[in-house]
Amino acid sequence: MKKPSRRSFLETSAATFAAAAFLRNRPIAFASGDEGGPIEYINPDVPKPKLPEYLGARHTQMVPATLDLAERARLAVNVLTESVDPEYDYEMFWIADLLSDPPIMFHTVDDHVQAKFFTALPLCRTASGSNQNMHVERALMHVLLKMQGPDGLIYLPTNGRPWALPPKPSVWAGLDYLPTGDHWCSLVMSGMHLNALCIYASMDPEGPWKDAANRLVDGLKKVIIVDGDSAYLFLNCTEPGKTVVKPKEPPKQFRAAVNGWPAYGLVQAYRLLGRKDALDLAHKMMRYIFLESGYFGPKGEFNPDVNHVIHFHAHTRQIDSALALLTCIEDKELHERVVKAYAYAYLKGNTTVGFFPEWLHERARPASSEICEVADMIGCALKLCRLGYDKWDDVDRWTRNQFAECQLVHTHWLEDGHFEPADREKEPLPAAGCEPGVYSTTDRVAQRMVGAFSGWPSANDWVHGKGWSIMHCCTGNGTRTIYQVWQDIVQFEEGHLRVNLLMNRASPWADVHSHLPFTGRVDVHIKEDLSLSIRLPGWVDLEEIQFTVNGEPGSTSTYGRYVQIGWVNAGAEVRVVFPLEERTEELEIEGHTYTVTLRGHDVVHMHPAGTNNPLYQKAHFRNGKTLWKRAERWVPEKEIDWI
Repeated sequence: MKKPSRRSFLETSAATFAAAAFLRNRPIAFASGDEGGPIEYINPDVPKPKLPEYLGARHTQMVPATLDLAERARLAVNVLTESVDPEYDYEMFWIADLLSDPPIMFHTVDDHVQAKFFTALPLCRTASGSNQNMHVERALMHVLLKMQGPDGLIYLPTNGRPWALPPKPSVWAGLDYLPTGDHWCSLVMSGMHLNALCIYASMDPEGPWKDAANRLVDGLKKVIIVDGDSAYLFLNCTEPGKTVVKPKEPPKQFRAAVNGWPAYGLVQAYRLLGRKDALDLAHKMMRYIFLESGYFGPKGEFNPDVNHVIHFHAHTRQIDSALALLTCIEDKELHERVVKAYAYAYLKGNTTVGFFPEWLHERARPASSEICEVADMIGCALKLCRLGYDKWDDVDRWTRNQFAECQLVHTHWLEDGHFEPADREKEPLPAAGCEPGVYSTTDRVAQRMVGAFSGWPSANDWVHGKGWSIMHCCTGNGTRTIYQVWQDIVQFEEGHLRVNLLMNRASPWADVHSHLPFTGRVDVHIKEDLSLSIRLPGWVDLEEIQFTVNGEPGSTSTYGRYVQIGWVNAGAEVRVVFPLEERTEELEIEGHTYTVTLRGHDVVHMHPAGTNNPLYQKAHFRNGKTLWKRAERWVPEKEIDWI
């Protein structure tokens, strides 16, 4: 294997590098100029694909200044296309430290989780209409095709990427062994690569994407061991030409859990490409995880990963993938086990705000959260809704609170002088990923991170303690979940529109304007003749609601939590109002007691406040009077049906 090249990175001070070298006990080579050669892809001559088209209509209107997931998707496009390295084919910088002075971000072997970005970017553009950095998306699409080998698998190049491999294998990076050749495949991330190929195939049926997706499915079929009614990966990683050998013992613990990632992609290959064989294979993989591997107990309980601790996200990723599968097939035994696992996970977090800890183990407490598992739990709740369970209140609470609070929407807190940046010589960075970062940049890091999700928040702070700020596996999961929630705010079928969540949303059928949590009111502006029903959250007393159509009172009829508005014509203005009272609760989260003030499901104040970037600073919502903003609304011509 060729010796990897490296270059000097932008404007990083010698003092910062020296501190980094001291903390990591490894040398830092200072270079001048660009000494790196081109990255050597396994399929370098593939033609550059055409730019994807995001078609839709825009209009500007005054809307309540409340949670707007289309706007959050626009911010997501920023980080998905800016937290990348233009000198290395727009590869992501996997980790960011906003508390250092200046903020810095690093490349590591974990850059391969950019596979999640490939999925999230077209979804967030669809929701927001953002055309920011389209050239970056096209370049990433080209890279994805260049990484596909003759066997259909996606291979990461090692030549030209100095951080391509760690000094030793790491289960968390999905490396069972250290590859010795010029390319290696993260089978863990192959599911996310497959997601992206399926999305682009649905957007551009005449492009190279359907063929590439089908080849990846065929490649995965060759490295997944089928044993009767169960299946599992032969290894977590591989390289070109490596022989597939059935292991002496089926994988256990985290080795079994990695099945959930490729299985999720195989489900999407069925849904978007019609690959029934992919669905059957995913079914066998999920049966193995839940019924045979020992990773979950008979009551859905989480069993330990490596080092005898329980990683929450590694388990919830399996639940989410299994629920995606169960929206497509019937399997009573698997269904019961998966629903029990969701119920187990539900009880291990704080369900008022949606705080779910990174680790479940006494030695790991008090633990920070990861947005990975928060996003997973929201995704699980959405899929349970599709399966007939009413989990909309779960989605609403968690999206409005821990999830939305932990997306970086501004950087004022880094500049207003209220917190003291971490001294990295005195406050070493915690271990994160399989290898601390050395290849780094300080170029406009804060601005480029807008739209990202916190990697390790506490219950009241965007950054837990003085550690790292962002790991982009959380950004990849969070940005994908923005789309999933945005998509299901409204659902239209056979002339009937259901409003499931009282959040701002523009759609071809109606525009939803939510006044929550300013006041108890939602307005629906009808765009075509349809039948309408609106779900009210569990905290609303259905006996006290009132609604009008074009100012005329309507007679209230409910079905479950849905107000049945009935038939309305295009141009109608529907308004639903209900009492909204402020209340205070005490919450116990990871051994700490917090006093929270709520308006509906929204936490608008939390005491004590955090020190870095305190969460839930929402005093403007508390006077009961709606604030408005002028916003550009985007309605895509075609939505991507994603689960």
